[in-house]
Amino acid sequence: MLLSMPRLVLLLAGCLSFVCQGTPLLGVETIKFRTADKERTASGKILVEAQDGGVMLQADDGQIWTLQPESIIERQSDDRPFKPIDSDQMQTRLKDELGPGFEVYRTQHYVIFFNSTEAYAKQVGALFEQLYRSFFIFWKNQRWELPEPEFPLVAVVLRDHESFLSYATNDIGETAKSVIGYYHLGSNRMITFNVPDWERNVATIIHEATHQLAYNCGMQRRFADNPMWVSEGLAMFFEAPDRRNPRAWRAVGSVNQVNLRRWIQYFPRRTNDSLVTLLSDDMRYRNPGEATAAYAEGWALTYFLIKTKRKEYVKYLRLLSEGKFLAEKTKRQRIDDFEECFDMTLEQTNRAFLSYMRRLR
Repeated sequence: MLLSMPRLVLLLAGCLSFVCQGTPLLGVETIKFRTADKERTASGKILVEAQDGGVMLQADDGQIWTLQPESIIERQSDDRPFKPIDSDQMQTRLKDELGPGFEVYRTQHYVIFFNSTEAYAKQVGALFEQLYRSFFIFWKNQRWELPEPEFPLVAVVLRDHESFLSYATNDIGETAKSVIGYYHLGSNRMITFNVPDWERNVATIIHEATHQLAYNCGMQRRFADNPMWVSEGLAMFFEAPDRRNPRAWRAVGSVNQVNLRRWIQYFPRRTNDSLVTLLSDDMRYRNPGEATAAYAEGWALTYFLIKTKRKEYVKYLRLLSEGKFLAEKTKRQRIDDFEECFDMTLEQTNRAFLSYMRRLR
């Protein structure tokens, strides 16, 4: 579980101790299983299968289920080609799941379920579509033609904090009390609510929607080893609000003033091994006492690399996008990946990084 205070949690569902991983099996697998004292049935493709019978199943609605053998009731397979459901089918399924009280607002690329006002859902939808266009144009300009999402993009937009807690506590437990939005890796949905502070609201919406896009266009692989500084740095790079724009967001890659201030506050106590600890594992993000500084440094490093080492940064993202499901890299492997792609030691990177950030202050 990766926490952002106060905005984000990327929820890792209970992962399996898989001992084997191979090419996804062909055809469609239909599995009846038990989860949270309920019986469910999902059809999709097997991403990973363990020797003990556990599986990772990607369902036709984009959800990924990690199933221990004891939770599986029945399995059937056939040779039909895997085919994701479309937006109409997604709308029908989620209406049945969410029940009365929710309405649907559709845009070109999103299916938005809301129990707030339609006017607010339309505001959120407009931001989604603006980000969608900007996201793909930005990476195309970096000579990376990303594929469009395979599954309909789903967002659940709730009317207030009470409604958010009611929904999110079932998803992420007590963490719901410390965030105002999240992208759920298992369900592939983004969840948020109408925060009175519009600028903060916009930053949350763009942040979480960036996560969702990154994980649906092949840039990042769900349930692979994605360093948190990369995931969060990307989302913060895109989220920076624009006070001059009526929607409070327009351009990609503006200086994120909130995180710049946090970086400046962190700098006097920054240790010489700060970059090593940021890159080698995600522990700083999971420690409440260090998380704010980790997010600030993750944004600062991302901003520095995109602005000064853009080609190398894209090379690094491409490498990470090839990560295997549930395979965790060692600290040394993480650092080696970075140094290989940027053709610099961490010490050299640290010197250039600090020099650049001093000029930005």
